[in-house]
Amino acid sequence: MSEYFKQPINVINTVGASGAVGAVETIKAPADGYTWFGGASVHGTWPVLGYANISWTDFYAFLAISEPTAIYVNWDAPWKDLIDLLNAIKANPGKFRYGTPGAGSNGHIFAELVLKEAGLTGAAIHIPYTGGREAGAKLLAGEIEFASTTLGDLSDYAIAGKMRVLAILSRKDLEIKGYPLGIAPSVLKYFPNLEAWIPINPSFGIYIPRTVPKEILLRIFEAFKYAINQERFRKSLEERNMMLELHVGIDSDQVMSKVESARCWALWELKIAKRNPADFGIPRPEEWKWPPHSRAEKTQLLYPWPTEIKL
Repeated sequence: MSEYFKQPINVINTVGASGAVGAVETIKAPADGYTWFGGASVHGTWPVLGYANISWTDFYAFLAISEPTAIYVNWDAPWKDLIDLLNAIKANPGKFRYGTPGAGSNGHIFAELVLKEAGLTGAAIHIPYTGGREAGAKLLAGEIEFASTTLGDLSDYAIAGKMRVLAILSRKDLEIKGYPLGIAPSVLKYFPNLEAWIPINPSFGIYIPRTVPKEILLRIFEAFKYAINQERFRKSLEERNMMLELHVGIDSDQVMSKVESARCWALWELKIAKRNPADFGIPRPEEWKWPPHSRAEKTQLLYPWPTEIKL
C-alpha cells in the first residue's frame, strides 16, 4: 500500500488489551484517513472484556487473511497427539502450563474449549504473553508445556522440526508445506462439538474509522486492492501458512459480527469476559442472523459501505 501511495506508511506496534489500545488511538485521531488500525478481527470482544467501548461497528474492515488456531508442543515432547497431551494433564492436574498471545485471545479460548470438552477445566495453568512468538519462545525454552496460538505464529518452528502441531481449529486437516509430519490434524476428529466455535479463528486486515470521508476511503480501498494482488504478498502468506480470504462491504461486516458472536459467548462461558454479551445485544452463534443487533442496524444507516467498494 505504501508503494501504491508512493509514500512511507509508519507502522507503530501499540501493545495492550488485545489491540484495543491501538484501536482507541485510531478512533481518537482526526478522521482524515491518515491513521488506520491493523490486526486481528477481535473488535467485538473489547466491550465484554472491559477493554474499550468501541467495537467492529466503528470501523470499515478490509479483511485479507484468515488462519486457524493451533496447539503446539516441542518436537521432542512425549505427547505425539492431542489425546496424549490431555491424558498427561489429567494425570498431573495443575502441573501443566500453557502459553497464549494473551488473556481472551483466540489461543486462550481454543485451549480452554479443548480442556472443557476433555473434562479438564482448570487442570492446566494459563500464562498470557504479549504475542504468539513470545509464547513460542517460552515453549522452546521449556517454561511451558504447550502453546495455543494462531497457526502462522509458530509454523516456521514446525517446519524446522522444532515443534509439533497437535490440533488446529478447522473443519479439516491442513497440509503444511515442509512440515515433517505433513498434516496439522483438525481438532474435530477428537471433539466434533467444537465446530460451532470455528469463528473464533482470526481474520486479519486493516480497519478504517467509519467517520473517514467516502472519497478518502475509496482511495485506501484502491491501495488495498493493489497490495493484495502483488505476488510477493501472496508468497509471504504461503510461507507462513496463512490463507488469503478477502472480505469487504457488508460481507466484511457479517464476518466481524460472527467473530463477535462466537468469541464473546465463548469468553463468557469460560468465565473470562467481564460483561455478559447479552448486555450488548450480541446473539449466541446458533442464533446469529443479520443484522445481529441494533448497533449494526444503526451503523448501516449512518455509515453504509460505499457501493463502489467490492472485489
